[in-house]
Amino acid sequence: LVFELLRQRVGSPISYSSIAEDVAISPNTAKKYIQILEALYVVFRVPPFSNNIARSLLKEPKIYFFDTGLVQGDQGIKFENLVATCLLKHVFAKIDYQAELYSLKYLRTKDKREVDFALVHNDTIEKMIEVKHANPSISNNLRYFHEKYALPTIQVVKELKRERVDNGIEIIQGLNFLKSL
Repeated sequence: LVFELLRQRVGSPISYSSIAEDVAISPNTAKKYIQILEALYVVFRVPPFSNNIARSLLKEPKIYFFDTGLVQGDQGIKFENLVATCLLKHVFAKIDYQAELYSLKYLRTKDKREVDFALVHNDTIEKMIEVKHANPSISNNLRYFHEKYALPTIQVVKELKRERVDNGIEIIQGLNFLKSL
C-alpha cells in the first residue's frame, strides 16, 4: 500500500505521518518502507534546500521513481519524474567524474511557494528549475524566487514551440534541456 501511495504522490512533499495514517501503520514503519524502496533503487528522495541542516531534516522530502513507467498521473508529473531522474544522474556525474560537491534539492517557503528543483553546488543554489508539460507561461512561484534571489532560472517545458528568455528566466524545450545536461 505504501508503494501505491507513493506512485500517486510523485513530486509532492511526502509526510510519513500522512502515509502512515492512510495505510494504518506507524510513521516509523512508513519511513522504513520508503528507506527499503530507496535501498532497492526503486525510489529516490529530493530533500528541501535549507542552510540549516537540523531544519532541513524536519522538512518533507519529495519522492521520485527511477523507473518513470511506475509513475501514476498525468503527462506533467511523468515528465517531472523523468527530469528528476536526469538531474539526479547529472548530479551523480558531477560528484563521480569531477569530484565536486553537488546535490539535488527543491525549494519551498513557509507559505507553500515551491520550485521543483534546485541544483546545489557547495551548499549554494546554482540553478532553479521548474518543470511543465505544455504551459509556456512562467510559473508565479518561479518568478517569485527569481526576483527575490536573482539566481539563474529555467522553466523546462516538454511541449514548447519557441524557446525564449523572459525577464532573465529561460524557457527551454524539454528535450533541449535534457540534452544540455
